[in-house]
Amino acid sequence: MLKNQWYLVCFEAELKKGQVLKRKITGEELVVYKTESGNVSVLQDRCCHRNVHLSLGYVKGEHIKCGYHGWEYDGSGKCAHIPSLGPDEKIPRAACVKSYDVQVKHKAVWAYIGNEAAKADALIPPFDELDRWPMVYNYHVVKGNIKLVAESLFDSHHINHVHRNSIKTLMGNLHHEKPDYHLSVTDRSMSGWYLRDNENSIFEKVYFGFEDKVAAHFGFWFPSSSKLDLRFPAHFTMPARQMVIYEHFYEIDEDHVMMIQITTWHRIFRFNPWFAKWFMLKKSMKIVEEDIAFLESNKYWHTKEKLVDLLIKPDELTFEFTRLWNKNMKENVETTDQKETAELSGQTQ
Repeated sequence: MLKNQWYLVCFEAELKKGQVLKRKITGEELVVYKTESGNVSVLQDRCCHRNVHLSLGYVKGEHIKCGYHGWEYDGSGKCAHIPSLGPDEKIPRAACVKSYDVQVKHKAVWAYIGNEAAKADALIPPFDELDRWPMVYNYHVVKGNIKLVAESLFDSHHINHVHRNSIKTLMGNLHHEKPDYHLSVTDRSMSGWYLRDNENSIFEKVYFGFEDKVAAHFGFWFPSSSKLDLRFPAHFTMPARQMVIYEHFYEIDEDHVMMIQITTWHRIFRFNPWFAKWFMLKKSMKIVEEDIAFLESNKYWHTKEKLVDLLIKPDELTFEFTRLWNKNMKENVETTDQKETAELSGQTQ
């Protein structure tokens, strides 16, 4: 599974003071908690005493306290108090659990999963709109392939078909013409934009515009984040508006992927923010459920028959994405092997 990355553990709004949350990311069991002073820590979800989950415990002051025998741990994973020890007895030096580096950014808590030596090359994706605009988010466990999940948000040809009952014509449609993706690719990311036919109803056109084409902007940051960005220009008395959908994803274990969808918007339903959040959450949940049905179907047939996808010429964006994905997967494996070899070598000297 893909290590040496920053992963979104939870959103700030989910984590109140004294609260404990349980997560599993790339096979690693985590507990995330906020202390009474507001510090956020992420530790291995394990008490080293009798090897039970720390997430069964609770926060006491600046420590997380195991619910089994009351052992307390600080944010570095070091055991700070053992109730059963006498006043003159010392806590064993081995009494500690793994801790993870944490950053709070874009209204979310991020934890670095992987080798410390590789951390300098890992980046938190630029979810800048989340710092300025309202948002809704939802979590979905998918029995799917991480690569296909990563591509699904900006797959240009599936929107007409998969989301015909939810998005309908809002994002425009593609027919027989070959899109010009205006693609830009770096070592670890890709971005671009293309035009879709505006086939909105008259009511949608009054609100979103009468242009013949709708511009769809997209992005991907290896290995865990995708973006779909829809921009509606000003017309009549309507100001320019924008809706951005992010997806952040990671392998939970060998069979399951976590997909976190985040929808944020600017100047849409601006006179009724409560309705905007309700509508956006309801719509985004429906969209993801439609995607999941096909992602899990793909996983089923790949697992059952060991099949290979049959790509055709119009799948140009998929070819570019696959090239970027495979290059980084190869480099990730090589880098991980080198770092682990160096760490083992250092331990034996």
